[in-house]
Amino acid sequence: MRLTALFLFLSTTLCTLAQEKVLRIGILRDRTFRNVLVMSQRGVCTVFADGERKGEIQVNDGLRVDLSGKSLVAKSLNLSVTAKERIELVPRMETSGLRLRLPESKLAERTYPGGITITVEGNNLRLTNAVPIEAYTAGVVQAEAGKEHRQEYYKMQAVSCRTYALCNVRKHAPEGFELCDGVHCQVYHGACRQDSITMAVEATKGMVMVDADIKLIHALFHSNCGGETMNAEDLWSKREPYLRSTVDEYCRQEPHATWQRTFTRKEWVGYLEKRFNVKSADRQALEPLLNYEPTCRDIFMGNTTHRVPLKHVREDLKLKSTFFSVTTTGEQVVLNGRGFGHGVGLCQEGAMHMARAGKNYTDILRHYYTDVHLVDVNSLDFFRDEDPSTGSAGPKR
Repeated sequence: MRLTALFLFLSTTLCTLAQEKVLRIGILRDRTFRNVLVMSQRGVCTVFADGERKGEIQVNDGLRVDLSGKSLVAKSLNLSVTAKERIELVPRMETSGLRLRLPESKLAERTYPGGITITVEGNNLRLTNAVPIEAYTAGVVQAEAGKEHRQEYYKMQAVSCRTYALCNVRKHAPEGFELCDGVHCQVYHGACRQDSITMAVEATKGMVMVDADIKLIHALFHSNCGGETMNAEDLWSKREPYLRSTVDEYCRQEPHATWQRTFTRKEWVGYLEKRFNVKSADRQALEPLLNYEPTCRDIFMGNTTHRVPLKHVREDLKLKSTFFSVTTTGEQVVLNGRGFGHGVGLCQEGAMHMARAGKNYTDILRHYYTDVHLVDVNSLDFFRDEDPSTGSAGPKR
């Protein structure tokens, strides 16, 4: 009872007392480049070389950084800097950011909240964005959710993205940053320019999801579950009590609810024979794989002595999901599928439908994540100190 009673009190007091966490995001790591142009979005920006303050650039100026040998050479209208390890640009105004352009790339200019550090890796430059968690959350929601959704959906996505980020802050620790900006972590293209998303992030500021042990959950999500989500252990090795299979009526009429792929019988049987050693002459083993109709989400395809993991079939053939039937007519094999994505956790299109139907964001989250609590992230240390048996939040080392 005490735990429940304190949630509201802590969410309204601690969030104003704690300093906002800053995340280090590895940006544009999927590209190779040897120069970059960085400009202040608003106000003055301070420049550091190998930790030493070197000067400032004004809002109408830019700093071009080039890789020369193994050193960094940076120049602006009024500044010339050389560094052996890193160059950092930090906006003086907390609400400002940096505009970034790759001179030799067709990539459109991007704006990033917070500061940017430029380092050398091999024969290329590497960029890291030091961004406050709420600005990062807004940027992720914009990239992952898109435009023209209901406010409750954006609130739900903000809580989910914030939780995922804080739960996975050790994901890229060996590389010197915490998260990347691609699908490996969460898609992030910089500052959010959508007022409705900014409002949703502000309305849920600091709010995260925790399990019964007050540990941050792995807030996984996917595009469309096809009407039924999966248990975590059905796809991966570890069971999570909050990632349980649930029937989802909300996504079945959405854009990615169904899909279809067609193969020749020779292609399909050849794949099964080569990948899973299913003999084409063994009718008893082959027939359930030529005509397969799951009544719910399965782990293996067909009821045969040959175990054919659906997740392997999806990966090999680049299918949209593991939720599909197989129908063979003559020399044609048709896969009729449901859903798009791994199927674990939150179904985005189902959540969008729930928001349009008037459901609030807490109801949406609790529909997809079993027995979770919504708390302010700044309250987590309080609860851990109160009960040492709960351990620390987030993934284990």
